[in-house]
Amino acid sequence: MTVRDLVVDLCAEHLDAVTGDPVPLQALVGLLAACGVAEPSTRAAASALRRAGWLTASRRGRETLLAPTAALRAAVTTRCDRVRSRLGPWDGEWRMVVYGVPETDRAARERVRRGLARAGFGPLAPATWVSPHAAALEEVRAELAGERTSRLDLLTARVADPRLSDADLATRCWDLPRLAAAWTRVLDRLRAVADAVPQGPAALGRHLRLRADVRAVLTGDPLLPPALQPEAWPAREVRDAWADAGARLAAAARAHVAEVLGAVTPRTAAWSGLPAGARRERARGGGSEVLRQRWTPDMSG
Repeated sequence: MTVRDLVVDLCAEHLDAVTGDPVPLQALVGLLAACGVAEPSTRAAASALRRAGWLTASRRGRETLLAPTAALRAAVTTRCDRVRSRLGPWDGEWRMVVYGVPETDRAARERVRRGLARAGFGPLAPATWVSPHAAALEEVRAELAGERTSRLDLLTARVADPRLSDADLATRCWDLPRLAAAWTRVLDRLRAVADAVPQGPAALGRHLRLRADVRAVLTGDPLLPPALQPEAWPAREVRDAWADAGARLAAAARAHVAEVLGAVTPRTAAWSGLPAGARRERARGGGSEVLRQRWTPDMSG
């Protein structure tokens, strides 16, 4: 997790739900303090996002105002869409990539491996990676478009050896026990939230950090179809817990953001004129709905 990730999640999950107006940089500093982020780190992350075109800056007197751009929202949407593309029914076929990289270009080899992992592939052999997802080949074609490879074969295959099941193949390509343990740790944190949902800054800090925890586990999760998942795969329980405890936590976090911004910036038409209590109720009511709309079983959305 980086401070930049926290700023993006704060914008996408909370600021856009509360206001369409630019937000003072100092308000971002105060909000991210709930995650233990120091002011210089927040300012540096905001500057980096401005340079990347993900935030715009304006002035109001001596204040710097920031607002998320269409590029930031598009990046979040693309990330969610990529995950959703892996969640349809499985057709029983494996997508396979066989590649070659010049022996002298070790950096390129590492970039290719990272690109394959991002596209949902796992290593069957050192230069042969597989994925069960129909969209995987197009994803990896885009991921590796600029790489210097001596060979890049994109294939579709089925398991022909009667001694090897598809589930067995999955266990060879991914460390599923490690992933299960990581999802179980996330589930334990969600259950702790269900027992006592924090309020105020603590709710925002917990929500943003839980999202970061989920993303960290998700990075290595191939999102296997149910037919390839081990029994009692904990990610299924994480989905249910996030839809319940996660939604209540998000609502409490959003209520805190609304209170902070209500003190420092004008409300948009949807929020203007509402008393503090009404803003809290609006934020709480919207929280679970946004979670339901954005939810995908991988917890990315």
